[in-house]
Amino acid sequence: MAVSELAEPGLRIAARRAYERGRLEGALWRGAAAAILAMPAFAVCNQTPTAALCLAGLALVVAAGRFRGLSFEDGTRAGALAGILPCLLPAAVRFLDPELCERMSSRGSWLCAAGGIAAGVILAWRGWTARGLPFWAGALAALGFAAALGCIPAGILGFVSLAAGVVAGGAPVVLSRKSAG
Repeated sequence: MAVSELAEPGLRIAARRAYERGRLEGALWRGAAAAILAMPAFAVCNQTPTAALCLAGLALVVAAGRFRGLSFEDGTRAGALAGILPCLLPAAVRFLDPELCERMSSRGSWLCAAGGIAAGVILAWRGWTARGLPFWAGALAALGFAAALGCIPAGILGFVSLAAGVVAGGAPVVLSRKSAG
């Protein structure tokens, strides 16, 4: 037996560890980037323990999606992208005019519904080619955590409006694609 044959298993193990360490580092960076992107919703709208949990959940789901890869990563990417508008729209309105955000939330969760419509369009568009539970689990988890940051101040009505908006935004895209294809 040659020396190179004896060293080969150790080299494979070292290469595998380096590969996994690189994947973990990339996943942590992506999760941190998602948290930083959603931070204005936390800082401007609601610095509550629930919002902190949602922010940490978003970072964790995005990092897990990147580390796991395949369709779970595609789903978390689509869900985070879809959740950006419902996450940041209330924060932007509150930053510009805090009273307007309060009035809009008290008379109905229009901001959450508008963000939900945009999220539904994005998820329907990105999910058209995706199949399977890993994509949709990752997409809905990332969307839920991101959108919750913006809709927590509106309460349960905000989440109902968000869900209705996702369905209202996604249904026309799905129906138009089914009729075209």
